[in-house]
Amino acid sequence: MARLEPIKDLDPRLRDRREPIIEFICPQCDRHCTLERKLLVKVFGASMTFAVIRRRMAMGCERMQTPEGDKCGAYFPCLAEGPDGS
Repeated sequence: MARLEPIKDLDPRLRDRREPIIEFICPQCDRHCTLERKLLVKVFGASMTFAVIRRRMAMGCERMQTPEGDKCGAYFPCLAEGPDGS
């Protein structure tokens, strides 16, 4: 019988970043805010992925769920990649 390998979640998590302040930006909505990492860890937990936090922070964005998929431009600059992968 083949041994099943665990699924590896490669998304960055809060515990992977140690900056005291984390920026959240959406150029399409002209939104820019700074968040205390300690507060994010307290609210979401250190094992929460930035992908899930992004979706929760952008909740209510009409671009988040379109027939073509996620068109929301929100991202965390500390991850060094914008929403388009650049």
